[in-house]
Amino acid sequence: MLRVRKSINYSKSLIVLGLATLGLFVAPHSAKALTLVNQTGFTDTDFENLINQGQFNELFVAEGRIGDLGGTATYELSINEDVEKGANPVQQQQYAWENNKPVDFSLEYTGSTVNYTVDGKLLSSNAFNGPVNDIFIRTFASNNSAVSLTNLAFNGEGIGNLSSSSLGIASDVDYLQISQISDPFVITGKTSLFWAATPPRNSQLAYQIKVGGSSSSTSVPEPGTVGAIFLATVAGIGYGRRKKVKVASGLFH
Repeated sequence: MLRVRKSINYSKSLIVLGLATLGLFVAPHSAKALTLVNQTGFTDTDFENLINQGQFNELFVAEGRIGDLGGTATYELSINEDVEKGANPVQQQQYAWENNKPVDFSLEYTGSTVNYTVDGKLLSSNAFNGPVNDIFIRTFASNNSAVSLTNLAFNGEGIGNLSSSSLGIASDVDYLQISQISDPFVITGKTSLFWAATPPRNSQLAYQIKVGGSSSSTSVPEPGTVGAIFLATVAGIGYGRRKKVKVASGLFH
Protein backbone atom coordinates (compact mmCIF):
# COMPACT_ATOMS: atom_id res chain seq x y z
CA MET A 1 0.00 0.00 0.00
CA LEU A 2 2.97 2.25 0.58
CA ARG A 3 3.89 2.13 -3.12
CA VAL A 4 0.28 2.87 -4.20
CA ARG A 5 0.14 5.89 -1.86
CA LYS A 6 3.39 7.19 -3.32
CA SER A 7 1.89 6.86 -6.80
CA ILE A 8 -1.11 8.95 -5.83
CA ASN A 9 1.10 11.62 -4.26
CA TYR A 10 3.30 11.65 -7.36
CA SER A 11 0.25 12.22 -9.60
CA LYS A 12 -0.97 15.04 -7.39
CA SER A 13 2.47 16.64 -7.55
CA LEU A 14 2.43 16.53 -11.35
CA ILE A 15 -1.03 18.11 -11.43
CA VAL A 16 0.13 20.93 -9.17
CA LEU A 17 3.24 21.37 -11.32
CA GLY A 18 1.15 21.47 -14.49
CA LEU A 19 -1.22 24.07 -13.09
CA ALA A 20 1.67 26.13 -11.76
CA THR A 21 3.33 26.01 -15.17
CA LEU A 22 0.09 27.07 -16.83
CA GLY A 23 -0.21 29.93 -14.35
CA LEU A 24 3.34 31.08 -15.00
CA PHE A 25 2.66 31.40 -18.71
CA VAL A 26 -0.83 32.88 -18.53
CA ALA A 27 -0.43 35.36 -15.68
CA PRO A 28 2.32 37.51 -17.27
CA HIS A 29 0.31 37.72 -20.47
CA SER A 30 -2.73 39.19 -18.72
CA ALA A 31 -0.63 41.42 -16.48
CA LYS A 32 1.87 42.47 -19.10
CA ALA A 33 2.41 46.23 -19.06
CA LEU A 34 4.40 48.60 -21.23
CA THR A 35 7.89 49.73 -20.28
CA LEU A 36 9.28 53.20 -20.94
CA VAL A 37 13.01 53.05 -21.67
CA ASN A 38 15.18 56.02 -20.70
CA GLN A 39 16.84 57.13 -23.93
CA THR A 40 18.54 60.29 -22.71
CA GLY A 41 21.44 61.02 -25.07
CA PHE A 42 20.21 58.48 -27.62
CA THR A 43 21.05 59.61 -31.17
CA ASP A 44 20.15 58.76 -34.75
CA THR A 45 23.46 56.89 -34.99
CA ASP A 46 22.47 54.76 -32.00
CA PHE A 47 19.14 53.95 -33.63
CA GLU A 48 20.81 53.07 -36.94
CA ASN A 49 23.14 50.73 -35.06
CA LEU A 50 20.14 48.90 -33.62
CA ILE A 51 18.80 48.43 -37.16
CA ASN A 52 22.17 47.35 -38.59
CA GLN A 53 22.80 44.89 -35.77
CA GLY A 54 19.34 43.34 -36.13
CA GLN A 55 18.26 44.42 -32.64
CA PHE A 56 15.26 46.34 -33.96
CA ASN A 57 13.26 45.81 -37.13
CA GLU A 58 10.90 48.52 -38.32
CA LEU A 59 7.49 47.45 -39.54
CA PHE A 60 6.16 50.91 -40.41
CA VAL A 61 6.66 54.58 -39.51
CA ALA A 62 4.04 57.30 -38.99
CA GLU A 63 5.49 60.74 -39.71
CA GLY A 64 4.58 64.40 -39.35
CA ARG A 65 6.98 66.98 -40.81
CA ILE A 66 7.19 70.62 -41.84
CA GLY A 67 7.24 69.75 -45.56
CA ASP A 68 6.55 73.00 -47.41
CA LEU A 69 3.74 74.18 -45.11
CA GLY A 70 0.93 72.73 -47.16
CA GLY A 71 2.23 73.59 -50.62
CA THR A 72 1.87 71.18 -53.50
CA ALA A 73 5.56 70.36 -53.88
CA THR A 74 5.86 67.93 -50.99
CA TYR A 75 3.87 66.22 -48.25
CA GLU A 76 3.59 66.81 -44.50
CA LEU A 77 1.89 63.63 -43.22
CA SER A 78 2.75 60.06 -44.19
CA ILE A 79 2.80 56.37 -43.32
CA ASN A 80 6.17 55.02 -44.44
CA GLU A 81 7.61 51.58 -45.08
CA ASP A 82 10.60 50.49 -43.00
CA VAL A 83 14.00 52.08 -43.50
CA GLU A 84 15.57 48.94 -45.02
CA LYS A 85 13.03 49.16 -47.85
CA GLY A 86 13.81 52.83 -48.41
CA ALA A 87 11.39 54.45 -45.93
CA ASN A 88 9.12 55.46 -48.83
CA PRO A 89 5.58 56.62 -48.02
CA VAL A 90 2.74 54.22 -48.79
CA GLN A 91 0.20 56.89 -47.81
CA GLN A 92 0.76 60.65 -47.70
CA GLN A 93 -1.19 63.86 -47.37
CA GLN A 94 -0.53 67.58 -47.43
CA TYR A 95 -1.19 69.62 -44.32
CA ALA A 96 -0.70 73.32 -43.58
CA TRP A 97 0.82 73.56 -40.10
CA GLU A 98 0.07 76.67 -38.07
CA ASN A 99 3.02 78.02 -36.13
CA ASN A 100 3.02 76.73 -32.52
CA LYS A 101 -0.58 75.48 -32.66
CA PRO A 102 -1.15 72.11 -30.89
CA VAL A 103 -3.37 69.66 -32.77
CA ASP A 104 -4.66 66.22 -31.83
CA PHE A 105 -3.15 63.11 -33.37
CA SER A 106 -3.63 59.36 -33.03
CA LEU A 107 -1.95 56.23 -34.36
CA GLU A 108 -3.85 52.95 -34.33
CA TYR A 109 -2.50 49.54 -35.33
CA THR A 110 -4.84 46.54 -35.37
CA GLY A 111 -2.27 43.96 -36.47
CA SER A 112 -3.18 44.41 -40.12
CA THR A 113 -4.39 48.01 -40.50
CA VAL A 114 -2.65 51.31 -39.71
CA ASN A 115 -4.84 54.37 -39.05
CA TYR A 116 -2.94 57.63 -38.57
CA THR A 117 -4.91 60.83 -37.90
CA VAL A 118 -3.64 64.39 -37.46
CA ASP A 119 -6.10 67.22 -36.84
CA GLY A 120 -8.94 65.16 -38.33
CA LYS A 121 -6.98 64.14 -41.46
CA LEU A 122 -6.89 60.33 -41.75
CA LEU A 123 -4.29 58.20 -43.48
CA SER A 124 -5.00 54.46 -43.55
CA SER A 125 -3.03 51.50 -44.90
CA ASN A 126 -3.29 47.70 -44.99
CA ALA A 127 0.26 47.33 -46.31
CA PHE A 128 1.64 46.09 -42.98
CA ASN A 129 0.88 43.12 -40.78
CA GLY A 130 2.54 41.14 -38.05
CA PRO A 131 3.20 41.46 -34.32
CA VAL A 132 5.08 44.34 -32.70
CA ASN A 133 6.72 44.70 -29.30
CA ASP A 134 8.65 47.98 -29.43
CA ILE A 135 8.10 51.57 -30.56
CA PHE A 136 10.65 54.35 -30.92
CA ILE A 137 9.21 57.89 -30.98
CA ARG A 138 11.60 60.45 -32.47
CA THR A 139 11.48 64.26 -32.58
CA PHE A 140 13.92 66.40 -34.58
CA ALA A 141 14.34 70.18 -34.91
CA SER A 142 16.82 72.39 -36.79
CA ASN A 143 17.22 76.01 -37.94
CA ASN A 144 15.70 77.72 -34.88
CA SER A 145 12.60 75.57 -34.60
CA ALA A 146 10.94 73.19 -32.15
CA VAL A 147 8.62 70.20 -32.22
CA SER A 148 6.66 68.80 -29.30
CA LEU A 149 4.49 65.76 -28.61
CA THR A 150 2.44 66.25 -25.46
CA ASN A 151 -0.21 64.36 -23.47
CA LEU A 152 1.06 61.12 -24.97
CA ALA A 153 -0.94 58.02 -24.06
CA PHE A 154 -0.60 54.36 -25.03
CA ASN A 155 -3.93 52.52 -24.88
CA GLY A 156 -5.15 55.24 -22.54
CA GLU A 157 -2.12 55.08 -20.22
CA GLY A 158 -0.14 58.31 -19.99
CA ILE A 159 3.48 58.07 -21.14
CA GLY A 160 4.57 61.71 -20.83
CA ASN A 161 5.89 64.17 -23.42
CA LEU A 162 8.72 64.38 -25.95
CA SER A 163 10.17 67.47 -27.61
CA SER A 164 13.20 68.82 -29.48
CA SER A 165 14.36 72.43 -29.83
CA SER A 166 17.13 73.90 -31.97
CA LEU A 167 16.78 77.44 -30.62
CA GLY A 168 20.37 78.63 -30.28
CA ILE A 169 21.86 75.36 -31.56
CA ALA A 170 22.21 73.70 -34.95
CA SER A 171 19.85 70.78 -34.35
CA ASP A 172 18.33 68.60 -31.65
CA VAL A 173 17.07 65.02 -31.70
CA ASP A 174 15.28 63.11 -28.94
CA TYR A 175 13.90 59.58 -28.56
CA LEU A 176 11.33 57.83 -26.39
CA GLN A 177 11.16 54.03 -26.44
CA ILE A 178 8.04 52.07 -25.50
CA SER A 179 8.88 48.42 -24.89
CA GLN A 180 7.13 45.18 -23.87
CA ILE A 181 3.97 45.96 -25.85
CA SER A 182 1.72 44.08 -28.24
CA ASP A 183 -0.87 44.88 -30.86
CA PRO A 184 -3.55 46.10 -31.21
CA PHE A 185 -2.69 49.49 -29.78
CA VAL A 186 -3.60 53.18 -30.00
CA ILE A 187 -1.24 56.08 -29.32
CA THR A 188 -2.83 59.50 -28.79
CA GLY A 189 -1.54 62.97 -28.00
CA LYS A 190 -1.05 66.50 -29.25
CA THR A 191 1.65 67.75 -31.61
CA SER A 192 2.87 71.21 -32.53
CA LEU A 193 5.62 72.69 -34.71
CA PHE A 194 7.28 76.03 -34.02
CA TRP A 195 9.66 78.10 -36.14
CA ALA A 196 11.28 81.39 -35.06
CA ALA A 197 11.93 82.93 -38.47
CA THR A 198 12.18 81.19 -41.83
CA PRO A 199 10.63 77.74 -41.38
CA PRO A 200 12.74 74.66 -42.14
CA ARG A 201 11.72 72.39 -44.99
CA ASN A 202 10.84 68.74 -45.47
CA SER A 203 12.07 66.59 -42.53
CA GLN A 204 14.27 69.26 -40.93
CA LEU A 205 11.43 69.74 -38.43
CA ALA A 206 9.60 66.49 -37.83
CA TYR A 207 8.51 63.60 -35.63
CA GLN A 208 8.28 59.90 -36.39
CA ILE A 209 6.66 56.97 -34.61
CA LYS A 210 8.73 53.91 -35.54
CA VAL A 211 6.80 50.69 -34.91
CA GLY A 212 8.45 47.28 -35.01
CA GLY A 213 10.07 44.44 -33.13
CA SER A 214 13.06 44.16 -30.83
CA SER A 215 15.12 40.99 -30.46
CA SER A 216 15.59 41.74 -26.76
CA SER A 217 11.88 41.39 -25.95
CA THR A 218 10.66 38.14 -24.41
CA SER A 219 7.64 36.62 -26.11
CA VAL A 220 4.79 34.93 -24.26
CA PRO A 221 3.50 31.57 -25.58
CA GLU A 222 0.15 31.67 -27.35
CA PRO A 223 -2.85 29.98 -25.67
CA GLY A 224 -2.46 26.95 -27.98
CA THR A 225 1.13 26.50 -26.83
CA VAL A 226 0.11 26.78 -23.18
CA GLY A 227 -2.60 24.18 -23.77
CA ALA A 228 -0.07 21.80 -25.35
CA ILE A 229 2.24 22.19 -22.33
CA PHE A 230 -0.63 21.39 -19.97
CA LEU A 231 -1.81 18.38 -22.01
CA ALA A 232 1.73 17.04 -22.09
CA THR A 233 1.84 17.31 -18.30
CA VAL A 234 -1.49 15.47 -17.97
CA ALA A 235 -0.26 12.75 -20.35
CA GLY A 236 2.80 12.36 -18.16
CA ILE A 237 0.56 11.95 -15.14
CA GLY A 238 -1.38 9.18 -16.85
CA TYR A 239 1.74 7.34 -17.92
CA GLY A 240 3.32 7.66 -14.48
CA ARG A 241 0.15 6.41 -12.79
CA ARG A 242 -0.12 3.31 -15.05
CA LYS A 243 3.53 2.51 -14.48
CA LYS A 244 3.24 2.82 -10.71
CA VAL A 245 0.07 0.68 -10.58
CA LYS A 246 1.76 -2.09 -12.55
CA VAL A 247 4.70 -2.09 -10.18
CA ALA A 248 2.43 -2.05 -7.16
CA SER A 249 0.32 -4.94 -8.54
CA GLY A 250 3.43 -7.04 -9.05
CA LEU A 251 4.24 -6.76 -5.33
CA PHE A 252 1.03 -8.60 -4.38
CA HIS A 253 1.40 -11.62 -6.72
